[in-house]
Amino acid sequence: MTRTIRAGFESRVQQHQGLTFARARLLVTIGHNEGASQAELAAALGIETPTLKRQLDALEELGLARRKPLPGDARKYAVHLTDTARIEPLLGFRAEVENALIDGIPPEDVATTRRVLARMATNAEHLQRAEGDERDKP
Repeated sequence: MTRTIRAGFESRVQQHQGLTFARARLLVTIGHNEGASQAELAAALGIETPTLKRQLDALEELGLARRKPLPGDARKYAVHLTDTARIEPLLGFRAEVENALIDGIPPEDVATTRRVLARMATNAEHLQRAEGDERDKP
């Protein structure tokens, strides 16, 4: 299912901006975290900073994002969308996919599924933190 959604997403965004799924994901994340640092964006996406840097370089080449030095630390940059960046087609596609995926499913079942998945995500984060704590012990 994920591959099908990703393929549809890539097809849609390439028509609009020539974006890949990963770059479009970054673009949406920047839109929701305007002015965040590269490290903050990488953390939000769950990717390494060098990977984010390559994706951000591509968005800058497309004229969709820009980096501005953070005051007080010339080594760090705040990331912003440019005036030409348009995330509405991306967000619109997300809504279309969500509506298609839940078609024919009773609203109460969708709500239960969302609650269960949110709890599973929280549990996974706790598990990851617990494993990290175990590795840090002498």
